Amino acid sequence: MTERLPRPDTARVRDTIPGPEELTVLPAGTVLVRVHPLGGAHPAAWNELRAFGPTKSRFDHQTLPRRNHPTRRIAYLTMGPDAFVAALAEWFQDDGGGVGPFDLTLRQPAITILETATELTLLDLDSGWVTRVGGNQAIRSGPRGVCRDWSRAICRHHQNLQGLAFGSSVWGPGRCLALWERAAMAFPAAPTATRQLDDPALTLAVMDAAQRLGSYVL
Repeated sequence: MTERLPRPDTARVRDTIPGPEELTVLPAGTVLVRVHPLGGAHPAAWNELRAFGPTKSRFDHQTLPRRNHPTRRIAYLTMGPDAFVAALAEWFQDDGGGVGPFDLTLRQPAITILETATELTLLDLDSGWVTRVGGNQAIRSGPRGVCRDWSRAICRHHQNLQGLAFGSSVWGPGRCLALWERAAMAFPAAPTATRQLDDPALTLAVMDAAQRLGSYVL
């Protein structure tokens, strides 16, 4: 039976305080990776959190109607030993399943490596908290509109949290983060490295990632 993700019960979300074991606390100096567009309708600098939304992205917490929200902003990043591959898996994921071809020119995607400037406290969606409030692990793979409802409810009722940590629904080893506007201070003054994905210096790394993900570079 396929798990159905219920909509969040906002009262249960409000009243269920995450325990220490249900949080992901990242110390200052944690290495994170993100892919972000330098072109297209909504380009983003390496340290910019996106105000426009909600888009199709799973945990956008902006409220409808879709617009540049006056206060809510979000950025999606990856972490861990496979952060580079995970970032590409998330960016090039295919709505029909798996990872699509790597188009290195559409929207001019760039990849940035950074080290956090401050500690971050995130809700770990792979923990038991989601079950305790009446949800399930379809929060990583179920209908994205419902997932966005969860993100909005969590953001609203748990002011101490700066975002969400979760396993990639696209690539099993991937560890992902959705950082809200409260995490803006964690971005350092300068990145460790940032390059467009079509930079020749990244060719081998990008081709290796595509092979690991069962994809290819256009």
